[in-house]
Order: sequence, then C-alpha cells, then structure tokens
Amino acid sequence: MQFIKEMICDFQVVPAKKLLTLAMLFSCILGYAVMVLFPYFASEIIKYATQNISSLAYQATLFLGISYVVYEIIFYFNYLFYSKLQYYYTSALYQKLFYKIKKSSRHFSKGVDKGKVLTLVGDDIPSFCLLLDSVCVFFSTIFMVILVFFLVVRAHFIFGLIILVSSILYILFVTYTTKQFTKYVKIQKMHHDKTNDVYIEELKALKEIKTLPIQKQLQKKLKTILNRYTKAYYKKRKYYVHNENTSTLFPQYTKVLLYIILLLFMMYFNTKIELVILVIGYYDQLIESLTEMLTAYQEIKEYSISVERVSEVLNFQDDIGTLFGNYEGNEIYGAITFDRVSYQYNSRTILDQISFSVKPNTLNVIVGESGSGKTTIFDLLLRFYPLDNGKIYLDGRNIYDYSSDIYASNITVVKQNPYFYNMSIYQNLRLVNSNRKEQIQACQEVGIHEFIMSLEKNYKTVLHQNARNLSGGQKQLLAIARALLTNAEILLMDDVTASLDPKTTSQIVSLLKRLKEDHTLLVITNRDDLIKAADQIIYLEKGQATCYHSQREWIEFQEAKREEEAR
Repeated sequence: MQFIKEMICDFQVVPAKKLLTLAMLFSCILGYAVMVLFPYFASEIIKYATQNISSLAYQATLFLGISYVVYEIIFYFNYLFYSKLQYYYTSALYQKLFYKIKKSSRHFSKGVDKGKVLTLVGDDIPSFCLLLDSVCVFFSTIFMVILVFFLVVRAHFIFGLIILVSSILYILFVTYTTKQFTKYVKIQKMHHDKTNDVYIEELKALKEIKTLPIQKQLQKKLKTILNRYTKAYYKKRKYYVHNENTSTLFPQYTKVLLYIILLLFMMYFNTKIELVILVIGYYDQLIESLTEMLTAYQEIKEYSISVERVSEVLNFQDDIGTLFGNYEGNEIYGAITFDRVSYQYNSRTILDQISFSVKPNTLNVIVGESGSGKTTIFDLLLRFYPLDNGKIYLDGRNIYDYSSDIYASNITVVKQNPYFYNMSIYQNLRLVNSNRKEQIQACQEVGIHEFIMSLEKNYKTVLHQNARNLSGGQKQLLAIARALLTNAEILLMDDVTASLDPKTTSQIVSLLKRLKEDHTLLVITNRDDLIKAADQIIYLEKGQATCYHSQREWIEFQEAKREEEAR
C-alpha cells in the first residue's frame, strides 16, 4: 500500500476536507454492504416459492425492493459528497496554481514546462477528486469481497475454495497488467507535455515560422514527439485491453465450472435450488466487486500520476520566494540604492559589484549596449532573481525585507511590448483598479483619453488579442495609464519608446517629466531625447555602472569614448 501513503502525502498540498471525505467513504462502504442483501433475498424468494409459502416469498420480495431503494438513497448522498469534494479540490488547486505562478520567480518557468502546466490545468487537477473516489471504491470493494467470500464459504466450503483460487489468479494477472498500464500512462503524459510545448513555441514564434525556412524542421520535431506519444498510447491500450478482456477469462471459466459442479451436486447430493441461486448470485457479486476493486486500483495508479505531477509543481522549490520578508510598512518614498551588487547568468558575469543611488521624484535612464545588464537591473529590482552578492535597498531597507504584497504595490514595470487581455479597455484597467473615475484620470494624464473617447464604444471597446487594434504608441500610453492605476511609487520603463514615431516619443518624454513629480522613474533607453530629459544617466558597460548627473558630464564622456574608438 505504498502508493496510498504517497498519495496521502501528495494530497497535503491543500487542506483536506476530512469529515466530508469520511462521509463519502462510509456511504460507499455502506452502499456495498447493502448490495450483499440482493442475492440473499433473491435466494429466499426462490426457496419459499418452491415450497409454496407465498407469504414469506412476498415478504422476501418486499425486503429486496426496500434494499434497492436504500442502496439508491445511500449512493445519492455518496455522489453529493463527491460533488462537494470535487468542487472544493478543483477550486483550491486552480487558485493555488495561479498563486504559485504569480508569486514565483522566472526560475519557475525554467524549472517547469509550460506544456506541463497546460496539462495540469486541463487534465491533472480534475483527477484529484477522481483519485479520492477511486480510493473509496477500492476500500469498499475490499470490504465487499471479504464479506461475500465469507458468505460463500459459509454456504459451501468447496465452492468457496474454487472461488478463492480463481480470484487469486485474477488479481495477480490484473495487478501485473495494471503496473504496465501505469508505466505507459506516465510516458504518454510526458510526451503530451512536450506536444503542448511545441504548439506554445509555434504561437510565440509565428512571425519567425512564416519568414524563416524552419517549418519542416518544426514539423519533424512534432512528428517525432507524436510518434513516441503514439507508441506509449498503443502499449497503454494493450495492457488496458488485457485488463478488460483477457482477465475476464478467469471469472467466466470459473462460473462455467461452478455451474457444472452445482449440477452434479443437484443430481447426486440433492442440493437445493436456493443454494445454486445463492452461490451463483454471490459469485457474480464477488466478481463484480473484484472487477471494481481492480479497476479502482488501476485508476488509483493512473490518477496518482496526475496527483504527483500537481504536487511536484505546487511544491516546486523556488529559489527566491522564501527570501521575502514580512515588513508591511507602506510609507514608500522611492529612494533606491544598489550596494556592490553582483549577478551571474550561466556562469557569465552580468553585473560585477555595481553601486549607484536613485533619489525619489527623479527621472533616471539606464543606458548600455545589448547584454550589458539593463534588463537584469529591472529583474533584480522586481525580485525575479536572488542576488549573488551585494544588497539593494528601498528607502534604506533591504528589498527582500518587504512582504510580497507591499513590495508589489509600490513598484511596477511598463514593458516594451505590454500585454493586454482580450476584453474591453475598461475591463483591462479594472483588473488593476476598479475606480472608473481614477481610470479616466490616469488616461487623461497620459494623453490617451481623447483617443479612447473617439472610438465607437470608447472604454467598452474590446481589445483584440494583445491589443492588436491599437498602434504601438497607443498601447504604450495605455500601459503607462494602467501602471499609474497601481499607485506604485516606483515606475520602471523598459525601452518604451524603442519602436515609436518621433511625435509619440516626444509625448511620452513630456509625460515622464510630469510623472517624476510624484514617482521615482527608471527608464531603459538609448534614445537621445529621453537621455536629455534625465536627472541621472546610469551607463552600463562590461558589468560596471557609471553614473552621470548632468548632460555636460554625459556629453564629455561620449566625446572621450568616440576619440578612444577613433584611435
């Protein structure tokens, strides 16, 4: 029963509903116990009918009818308990997975395949309660098998011995095929994850696929994965068929043998017809219970894979989540200090003991060549990765001292390619702040309000997938408005003017000058118009950071650099 212990450990990813689970198990056992009465009352009806005692035959018939009603009532409640548990576990697990992804660093997406997460959502999480149901059936049918076998032995020892031998052979065969079946289910799920990954890559790299000669190679990769998936599927089906068809030979031939022996007993030992009805009835019930027990065992092994996969993801040890503190102070002014901060990626030094400070209510630009560490600074500020060395302070306190909620509410980022959901402009903004008045104020402040009002449905205009019906500049302005609605003190702008026309860039530069009155701004850029507007220029090169606090200092550095390159 090692798999039961492992399953219990996996189930601990969410608090268990113990009382409801026990009610479901008890009702299942009670329902199977009532089933034992069916063959007994059937044999009693035959017994009294053959003896012409009609009153007792009618009485046994009445009791049989009552047994059927009681059985249905018990399992009505069993299904009710199951429905409540299914709702609880699926809701709790979906929410926990959502929270896990939201709170995790970028290492989570590297350690856990996106395809696996999709399979979890569509297949594995719903299997949680299915597993619980199978466990209830498994233990209930064990109880049923023992009880029925005892009753058969009590009715006639020889028949009990025959049934015991047949049952042992049946169990051994099905246990072996189930083990093989489970093995290939696991392999199949793994290749299913990889298939999902291929389609995710295809959606992400659609432009590259259309413009580069890589379609054949991608199709070849997909075909290889699908072939492996198909092989695992066929082997899984082979053992499934053995379970469903080949294994039934044991009970079928045993039943034929029982009929032959019972006929012999009736012919030579005057065995009564009610014994035949009782033994055959109990044997049918025993085989039905054994089949359900072994099916439940197979389902437990199969669903345990899903539960284990969910548990692996939810228990994934993030290298950064445990670093966050509990400080709840929300009086943030926006002073940032990097103190000898170092960071490596794939053994390559990105930042090497850099130090600089950012004052509140200033516009600071981060400048450097591609790969110099500009985005890394944002990632570290957003606490996506742990530091290798050094410390980062916010208002004099280590950024890892702040609680997740407080920190996230005071620092936000606007990316070069911001993402919007396939819903209305109002609904997109409402995800951040539901106050309609503040939404309009934010859009007015960034200069997008008039454009929105010019649309046929204004704020009710539905944005197509990732706002394809907006221009690049409009998306950036809307993204900045959304960031303002967070009321964050620190705004990070990741190359927001990179692909914009001069007019829109000028509009955003003017906007950033206004925003610094109430926010601390850090902007990644190489655009001269933004650099000229900056209060501080942070230049990154070869893992080092140099700060320039005036345009004159920056111009002198640029001229010196050009002269050095010319030599």
